[in-house]
Amino acid sequence: MELHEWLSVYQAVSVTAANKERTYWNVGGTCLVASVLLLILGVVLGIAVLEDAYNGYVATPGLRCLTTALAAFGVLISTYWLAIQHRMSREVAHWQGLLRQLEGEFAGAEFHRSGLRLLMGQPVRSPTITPHFDEWYPGVTRLGWLARHLACLTTVLLPTAFLVAWVALAILPWAVP
Repeated sequence: MELHEWLSVYQAVSVTAANKERTYWNVGGTCLVASVLLLILGVVLGIAVLEDAYNGYVATPGLRCLTTALAAFGVLISTYWLAIQHRMSREVAHWQGLLRQLEGEFAGAEFHRSGLRLLMGQPVRSPTITPHFDEWYPGVTRLGWLARHLACLTTVLLPTAFLVAWVALAILPWAVP
């Protein structure tokens, strides 16, 4: 293949990979915002049920059912969030792997391969600016274990925490007398 053909393939794969990653984070952000807003509403309804129980009143069945229905909707959102996040992370990894393979065809192209090495904890050269004459010199950067794994843990634990909160909110109105 000619160089311009390789570059056009690289550009197309790069745009697709960027779109997949953007979609991955947009879906995660949308599910997070929806879960937070619905959880605020659910907590308000749960407090109303608890306040009725504290004052000695029997909570109205409509309020209990509304809280449970809201919690069921939240469980659906959290389950969708976990499922789509897993599928989208696989797609992003696939397209980034294609980018790394294509970079092997170009001499000196180290954009995505060095990013993978950085995420694996290996030292990577990165441009740093020195105070002497504002010139660029390559420095060595390395991420620690916590920084590398915090994003992975957060993307799994956050939807799971919301799922547990939704289940607790669904049980709460029926647990009080």
